Amino acid sequence: MALFRIITPSAPLRSGPFANAALDSECLFGEAFETERSETGFTFGRLASDGYQGWVPDNCLGALPAPNARVIVPMSDVTSQADIKSAGRFALSLGALVTITELQDDRAEMITPNSSGFLPRQHLLRLAPRAADDKAASHVLGDVTRVDDWVAIAEKLVASPYKWGGRCAWGLDCSALVQLALAAGGIDAPRDSGPQHHIGSRIDDSSQLQRGDLVFWHGHVGIMQDGKTLLHANAHHMAVASEPLGDAIARIAITAGPVTALRRPMPERVR
Repeated sequence: MALFRIITPSAPLRSGPFANAALDSECLFGEAFETERSETGFTFGRLASDGYQGWVPDNCLGALPAPNARVIVPMSDVTSQADIKSAGRFALSLGALVTITELQDDRAEMITPNSSGFLPRQHLLRLAPRAADDKAASHVLGDVTRVDDWVAIAEKLVASPYKWGGRCAWGLDCSALVQLALAAGGIDAPRDSGPQHHIGSRIDDSSQLQRGDLVFWHGHVGIMQDGKTLLHANAHHMAVASEPLGDAIARIAITAGPVTALRRPMPERVR
């Protein structure tokens, strides 16, 4: 099994080795992809961050060094030079993983497949080090490895388009919103809402809900902004939207039934 990384801003993870196969999920720049076999321009493998399996276009895979930072804003523009007026190269989504080599004032230089690029330092969060001697990333990016309020990361995505199987700021589904925002808070989460049912600890009564708690239905999940307001990517609004929890419960009950779980995430080491 060979290990590659995603070298495009995002990459579709499809159910079969062809362009119109169902979109099961998406991979983000810098994520590791463990490959098994290739055919018709696609490679089958496993996304190392969450174990999701599927087919990725061959041109999305390549070589990059191990990342040391995560993008924690909805989108960040990568320029060719440190000067913000220099030509733009591509945009990265929340959750993209990058390797930062140095800082030039408030601009961070990252390694790209063919050269380098620059993005704002304030758009980045250092990854938790893999080894005790990982001093380079600490020197460049500081010691902070998680945000204090991960819900605020999710709130920045309000009005982002809803996309079945999507996992980027330019289109994502309910469980991707949860997974990406939790990652910024240092909480490792599965990709789908079903396995996400087991995150953290159970809450027995909705009166106990607070900011950062998760509300589940069959096939759906949302994030509490406070004790009464739900944030979720959903097909009713076709966007990430904030609404009273009671309104969401009444509407979702018609198609997906009642709430199935209330959970309070617990910090774990993020991948």
